[in-house]
Amino acid sequence: MPEYKGVCHCGATEWTVEIPEEKHILCHCGACKLMGGGEFTLNQIIPKSNFHLTKGDLKVYSYKGDSGNSVDCFMCPKCASSPYHHQHVMGENTIVIRTGLLKGSDKWGKPAAEIYDKDRASWLPQTGEASFPEVPPS
Repeated sequence: MPEYKGVCHCGATEWTVEIPEEKHILCHCGACKLMGGGEFTLNQIIPKSNFHLTKGDLKVYSYKGDSGNSVDCFMCPKCASSPYHHQHVMGENTIVIRTGLLKGSDKWGKPAAEIYDKDRASWLPQTGEASFPEVPPS
């Protein structure tokens, strides 16, 4: 499984992550927009054991997600870059990695899917190969 390196904006935090496929899931949800400062984030769901913090520390910010369960966002304590978040509704061993922060991920191409497409800005075209108003059916 390919390993990718991530680094925060200030360089204080670094990590490696094993990604099964070079693909992004684009998310238009309100939380991603507010925390990322843009119209979407790029993500992939992976096993927590695939993430390895190699430099620095992470702080945690928690909030209630749409499911009513907690979501823990892990971020650099200096610059607030967020390498991943943990949605408790998904179980203890799964995280959502921010693929846009991985070196080389800009070459992965078109997103595999868009989620929370109901919240996509009207001027932004759909770019994902698949689109879901909220999350994909389980």
